[in-house]
Amino acid sequence: MNSTNQTSIKKYLIYGSPRFSAGIVLDIVDFGILYLYITAYGLLPILSGIGTAIGKLSIAAGQFLMGWLSDKTNTRFGRRKPFMFFYAPLTGLSFIFALLPMLFLQNPTSSQLFVWIIIWDAVFQWSYGGLTTPYQSWVSEQFFVNQRPKASAFQNLFSFVGSGLGVVFTLLVFPPFISSFQATGVIDPIFTFIIIAFGALVVVFFYFCAFALPVEQIKGARMNFKEDLRKVLKDKNFMNVCWLQAIAFLAIGMIMPTSIGFITEVLKFQGDEMYIAAVTLLVGIVVFLFGWKKLIDKKGKKQTFLIILVTGIVVLPFTLIGLIPSGISLFVAILFILGVAAFLGGYYLFPYIWLADTAEDAEVKFDEEGRKSGLYAGFPQILLNIFQAIALFITGAILGLPNVPGKDFSWGYVLWGLWCSGVLIVTFLFTKKFITLDFDWEKERSK
Repeated sequence: MNSTNQTSIKKYLIYGSPRFSAGIVLDIVDFGILYLYITAYGLLPILSGIGTAIGKLSIAAGQFLMGWLSDKTNTRFGRRKPFMFFYAPLTGLSFIFALLPMLFLQNPTSSQLFVWIIIWDAVFQWSYGGLTTPYQSWVSEQFFVNQRPKASAFQNLFSFVGSGLGVVFTLLVFPPFISSFQATGVIDPIFTFIIIAFGALVVVFFYFCAFALPVEQIKGARMNFKEDLRKVLKDKNFMNVCWLQAIAFLAIGMIMPTSIGFITEVLKFQGDEMYIAAVTLLVGIVVFLFGWKKLIDKKGKKQTFLIILVTGIVVLPFTLIGLIPSGISLFVAILFILGVAAFLGGYYLFPYIWLADTAEDAEVKFDEEGRKSGLYAGFPQILLNIFQAIALFITGAILGLPNVPGKDFSWGYVLWGLWCSGVLIVTFLFTKKFITLDFDWEKERSK
């Protein structure tokens, strides 16, 4: 390929489309499976928590190992497609098994349910990692470096739509299903059909993408696990990017789940106001996503990312508006939500870009045969999932603070923005001093 060739919008759409189905199933599992097993199926919260925690360790291992293996794979279908062919059906099936245990178990005991969630949530998380990491690695082989911000924007567009649908489904469909199941002990057929349909969508979208896009021209790399791991650990900029992503997630991992509580508990949104908030957040993220992409073209990646961090640093402390005695107007609340959307739309644009770019940078620095973008996409997930767990623990601790005097919500709901802003200040200083996001080889390879 030559970057002077115009990559069509069709290719960006095809490549980004699997993120729609991936976003649906992952968000339903992440937001809903714990709630489902505790409330509907009667599993103790501590056992449900252990079961899903094991799943998060599984996805970290799956993303790292399958990314590394895909780098060394050589088939007539290329390096990444075989993993998409194998793991898409396994991801869809394990999603169905994890969400619908009562289709397969008759009056299960707590022990049986505990074993079931450990097995099937772990299989889902593992296969999801094995599917999405090779797929994500493909961006460095399907698009030139100057095209990746746009490819990332399209991925995020599909991902946010899918995630939005997953969250809405969890919030609106799970409660009546649980009430029905508690009353009858029977799984509603419509709920079953939708879950199966979502699982099938994973296969449809990933297979469509795999068949529609060409086999990459880069052949499988020569891989040696110990040597590759040694090179990764010695790649100072890449390791700094891994730490950047992990540190930032101490804020990112708190923003989305806490924002929902902030909207309902502090802003007191109900009914139509909730729909306004949801639309403002989702549409705002998508619009800002493409706006930040244009800024990258003008100012470069590092400068744009620093501006995005400053946006978060300035906007997030305004959670303190919850302390206003007279309440918060709808206009002020929407401005705050738009500010959060501007920050998230920018931040989510970057992980896809810097993982592909650092893989190509390693190819240049180490003069290697074959790009190891699977390794560079999978390795950061180990650190990221550890910090994800820490972020969730801190979120629980902050929200567990006493109520604000005279208010019916915790101090945590007005202080979380300050915490996140502080984390982003550290992230900003770390990025400014230690991170390279614009490389000398980019102009030459973009010709």
